[in-house]
Amino acid sequence: MEVGERFFARLSGVLGPVDARPQAPDGLRPAGVLVPLRARAAGPPGFGEEISVVLARRTERVPHHKGQVCFPGGSRDPEDSDLLATALREAGEELGIRGPDVALLGAMDPVPTVTGFFIQPYVARLSTSATFRLDGFEMAEVFEAPLSIFGDFGRYRRARTTFLGEAYDVHFFDYSSYTIWGATAKILHRLAELAAGTPAGFDTSPPPRIK
Repeated sequence: MEVGERFFARLSGVLGPVDARPQAPDGLRPAGVLVPLRARAAGPPGFGEEISVVLARRTERVPHHKGQVCFPGGSRDPEDSDLLATALREAGEELGIRGPDVALLGAMDPVPTVTGFFIQPYVARLSTSATFRLDGFEMAEVFEAPLSIFGDFGRYRRARTTFLGEAYDVHFFDYSSYTIWGATAKILHRLAELAAGTPAGFDTSPPPRIK
């Protein structure tokens, strides 16, 4: 069995079922995101495989989360049967990810945000041949990062940000020229913990407001 095959089998075993339907608390808008992973060659032949995470950066034209690094996803539409349908639809619309290229592994715990969303992440394995076709209005670029770097928990930093005039503590992660923060950083932190079999270091409550 290849390294990637063993990794995905183990990760699937610690994720929740994809058919779980958590209820968003009052006042939070339900949203679904796809967390795409895939095994890639770590270098020249003989170097083995590494697991990468597919991330995207939103344009400055979108109404929410302008310019932020994110996973493909969004708010549930009335025609979506559940948040999994939302995540898959948005992944297709935003990044051109096709259904046949997606193998679902499981669901992570939901993540509420200070901006009023209740995000349900679904982890999936992408085929090595999967390609991307970006929605030019919503997505500026797509890139991949090694999952292993997000397991370097000392690289996460906490900083103060504001939303609607209120100050909050939010976690950030710097990778290459990108600053990943908020719910995306929290999801990546938890995903790295699940991959390593370590206890959760971030809780899933909204970031604490600073008084």
